[in-house]
This record gives sequence, C-alpha cells and structure tokens, in this order.
Amino acid sequence: MVRKRIPLVTRPDQAYAFSLPQQNTTNPAQTGDRDEPPRVAEARAPAQLSASAASEGHAVRDDSKASIQIDVRVNALKRQEQGLVACGIAPRQVIRAALRKAVKKWGLSATYAIPSSDRRASQASWTVRTSVAVPAAIFDRLLADQDPLGVDSRWSLVRGQLEPLVWAEIDALLASLSDDSDDVR
Repeated sequence: MVRKRIPLVTRPDQAYAFSLPQQNTTNPAQTGDRDEPPRVAEARAPAQLSASAASEGHAVRDDSKASIQIDVRVNALKRQEQGLVACGIAPRQVIRAALRKAVKKWGLSATYAIPSSDRRASQASWTVRTSVAVPAAIFDRLLADQDPLGVDSRWSLVRGQLEPLVWAEIDALLASLSDDSDDVR
C-alpha cells in the first residue's frame, strides 16, 4: 500500500491562525474588561519579525569571505614510486602529509594553470582524497574564464595549481626521510 505524501508547510496559514481562539496574555484588570477582537497586527508580528531577521541575516553574511569546497584527488608521480616504497612508511601516509603541507602554503590564483602531463604512479590505492575550501570570488573568476558552460569539475580547474606543490612536498618528505635513515646508520 502506497502512503499519501503529506505536503510540507512552507509558510503560515493566516486564515487558520485567525480561526484559533486567542489567549489573552494581558491582565484583564489593566484593560478594563473590554471585549475587543484580536488585532491583526498582533497576529502578523511574528511573520514580520522573521522576515526582518532573515533580511538582517543576509546583510550580515559577507560575500568576500565566502568559500566553496573542492574535492581533491592526488597521487604521486611515477618517478617517486621507488622512493615511496623504500622510505619505510606507507606511501599513502607520505602523500597525505605532503598534501596537508601543500594546502597550507597554497593560495588559489585566478589564472588557470594547465595540469602537468607527468605520469602518475600506477598504484590507485595511493590516491589521497580530501576537500579544500577556496575563496568563492576567485574561483568564480577562474570558472568564468576557463569553463563558462560549467561542464568541467572544480578539481580540473585548480589541479594545475595544487598538484605541483604536492609533488614538491613529496620530494621534500622523501629527502628528509632518506636523511633520517642515513643518520641512523
């Protein structure tokens, strides 16, 4: 048996609200026992307050500080495979550490950088995924210049800027790990 969907109430029904008995919250001794119908302005006051609060909420939000999330997928280069296997630490952990360091140093630029054609490592299990917050205003300019139809993924637009930094951090981590292993011997 299929259940009937109950419609979602998106705004208050004024006719229903007026049909409900009004509770008098004022002291009858102060009003002098007057039999007055409830005022329409009193019933509409909450709706007006919520509308004014909503407009203030939009005014408070600063678009210059707005950011969007970009899903990032990074892998090492083919030339880094041997070093990652030989370092003694799980390659995925080294790549993740390099990604974290690179993201801290990186700032999105409005100029498009073509992704490198260097060969990536063949190990799909080494791929590290995360999401990065970038300024929406800068990304919108990049999007308008490079992908006005909106068919490319967000990652494809910033990939050329972030991947080289991650690869440089992987090289630096591998160099520091090999220095540490040389000191132990």
